Amino acid sequence: MTLAMRTDVERDRANLLRRLEVLKLPVAPLQRHGFVMPAQPADTMREPEAVAVGPDGTALAVWRFREGVNRKQVTWHVPGRRRVLGAVDVETDLQVSFVQPLPEGRVLLAAARARTSEANAEVWSSSGDLQHRGHLGDAIEDLLTTPSGKVWASYFDEAMGGCGPEGHGLARFNSDLTVDWLYPLNSGLPYISDCYSLNVASETAYFCPYTHFHILSATGSQVTDWGPSPYRSAHHLLRRGPDLALIRGWGPEYDVATMLRISRDDQPQLGAQCRVVLPDGMETRGLQYIARGGEMHAFIRSTWYHTDLDSLSTAAAGTGV
Repeated sequence: MTLAMRTDVERDRANLLRRLEVLKLPVAPLQRHGFVMPAQPADTMREPEAVAVGPDGTALAVWRFREGVNRKQVTWHVPGRRRVLGAVDVETDLQVSFVQPLPEGRVLLAAARARTSEANAEVWSSSGDLQHRGHLGDAIEDLLTTPSGKVWASYFDEAMGGCGPEGHGLARFNSDLTVDWLYPLNSGLPYISDCYSLNVASETAYFCPYTHFHILSATGSQVTDWGPSPYRSAHHLLRRGPDLALIRGWGPEYDVATMLRISRDDQPQLGAQCRVVLPDGMETRGLQYIARGGEMHAFIRSTWYHTDLDSLSTAAAGTGV
C-alpha cells in the first residue's frame, strides 16, 4: 500500500513538472468561427446533443425538443453567420452522438454504442423522411463522411471484442449504411486497438492508432503506412501534404499541438510544439474537436471555433500568436 501511494505521488509529481514545461510553450489561440443554434429555440434544449462539420466546412447540430421524447431537429450553419442556414425535424429514438451530411441534402445520425446487430445509425432525407437504418458497430469513436457519401467510422478500445465492423478498428460504409470496406486484419499492418485521431479529407482517411502509433492513410482499399510517429498518443491530427499537426496528448499535454513532417522515403520527423488555447488565452477544457484535412474545428456548447495547420505551425515556430 505504501509503495502504491508512493507511485501515485511520483506520477503526480512527474505530471506537474511536465505541465509546468508545457505552460512555457507558445500559444495558438483558436479563432471564433461561428455559432450553432436551433431554428425554434423556445421549443428545444439550449445545448446541442451532437455537433459536427461536413466535408465542405458546413456545421451541423442536433437539438432535442423539450416536448416529445423522440423529436429532434437538425440544423445547418456556415461560418460567420449567427443564423440557421437550414433545418429538418426527425423522429428518432437514437441517443445521437454523431451527425454528418450526405449528398442530396440528406443527414446521417448515429449513436456511439449498440448491442450486436442493433441499428445505431439512420439516414434522413432533407424533408424529414427516414431512408435507411443500419448497424455501424459498437464503440464508435469518430464518424466522418466524404463528398461522395462514404461514411468512415473509427472505434475505441471497448470495440475490440466485437465481431462486427468494430472488431477491425476502422470501417467505411456506403450511404445506405452497408459495409464498403474494413481495415484488414492479419495483413502486416499495425493492429488497431483504439483508432485515435481520425481525419477525413476528400475520400481519404488519416489516423494514428493505439498502440503502435503509426501514421496511416486509407484510400479505397489501399492502406499506406507512413511509419511510427515520434510523438505518441495524440487524439487528433491535421494533415496537408507532408505536414501534420498532432493535437491533444495524454495527461498534462491535453492541449499540446506537435508539428510533424513526413515523406514516403523518410520516417516522420518531429517538429516544434505549441499550446492550443481559447481566443482569450484560457484553457481549452471540454471542447469537441473535428479534423478535416488541414483544418480543425472545435465546439463548446453553441460556440464554434477554428484553427488550421498554418496557424499552429506559425505559433509553434514562435513567429506569431
